[in-house]
Amino acid sequence: EVLNLKKNRKMLKVLIILGFLIVMIYLVKNLDIYNKESITDFFSNADKNRNFTLFFILLTTLFITFFVPVTWFSVLGSFFFGLKGFIYVFLACIIGSIGVFYISKIFRDDVMKIVHKVYDRKPRKVNLDEISKKINKFGIGYIFFLRSMPFIPYSVVNCISGVTSVKFKDYILGTIFGMGPGLFTTSYFLVKAVNIKYNPMGAVWGVGIKLIYVFAVIMWYKKSKYRTKE
Repeated sequence: EVLNLKKNRKMLKVLIILGFLIVMIYLVKNLDIYNKESITDFFSNADKNRNFTLFFILLTTLFITFFVPVTWFSVLGSFFFGLKGFIYVFLACIIGSIGVFYISKIFRDDVMKIVHKVYDRKPRKVNLDEISKKINKFGIGYIFFLRSMPFIPYSVVNCISGVTSVKFKDYILGTIFGMGPGLFTTSYFLVKAVNIKYNPMGAVWGVGIKLIYVFAVIMWYKKSKYRTKE
């Protein structure tokens, strides 16, 4: 009976991984999800759908799970929904981060192989082992730090966190409070920039708020105990 249980679990694992790969191949082949223009056209064609808001949230959740940059959807959310776009993209990020966190716990080795391929495509100052060790050591503080800083992709943080010992409560709180300010200031800036012709001062405020946030993040990074020493 124990052998049958292990066999069934292994079979389920294989089926889930196979399903994941099939979905990814479909998205890449038919929607070209790693092409910004393709993603923009895809959502633009669906804009007239009366359930477009729900459609946007669900598809954004799916796409960012497959390592599509979150910043693309901040731009699209601001364009289609104005400042409300921040709420929709933020919600998609939270849902996606929870899903990937638990998937990573179940498929630890398989997930990390994919993450290494994505992360190591270009030179990085911080390696994945170091990130894992710091998440284990600092917990919520380092999750908050990673979500606030732009040097580690959103999806990579999701996956690595799932294979560490960080508690889910610390992970999700670090994600919410770390990502929220950055997404909001970006959305605010984009919305005001789009309307610069009708509200020039609003655009100035948007630029000012974004610059203050970027400056604060840079200064915090320089002073932070979490920073990787050069």
